[in-house]
Amino acid sequence: MFYKKLVLVITILFLSACGSSNAIPATEITVDMNEFLYEPAEITVPANQPVVLILTNSGAQEHDFVVQEINVINVKKEGDSGGAHHAHGADVDYDLHISTSAGGTSTLTFTATEPGTYKIFCSIQGHEIAGMIGELVVVSQ
Repeated sequence: MFYKKLVLVITILFLSACGSSNAIPATEITVDMNEFLYEPAEITVPANQPVVLILTNSGAQEHDFVVQEINVINVKKEGDSGGAHHAHGADVDYDLHISTSAGGTSTLTFTATEPGTYKIFCSIQGHEIAGMIGELVVVSQ
């Protein structure tokens, strides 16, 4: 009887160890967009690890989050309002871009592969020049 209980305990421990995940948890950051700022204006994320940006728009008009050039992989968008409003032309191909309607929330998931400091801006006509800019700082681990 003791042997059966011992085997059962060892089996349970083995199965619980197999169920553990080695996945790296995502860094999750909430950014509020308003007329005409990002809060926080400086966002620091780790290189080569998943990042989830939750973008809330507490403003009265659509805003977007743009990083023109950055090396990223695994980019996913949820809640993108489309935004054919770019000050730089609707056909601009940004490395990171998501639009969020007034009062809305969107999610941008990505993994930045190179450390550095990258400019964030709102591409809606007049917003960048009005001060809707920030920095995305990617740091090595």
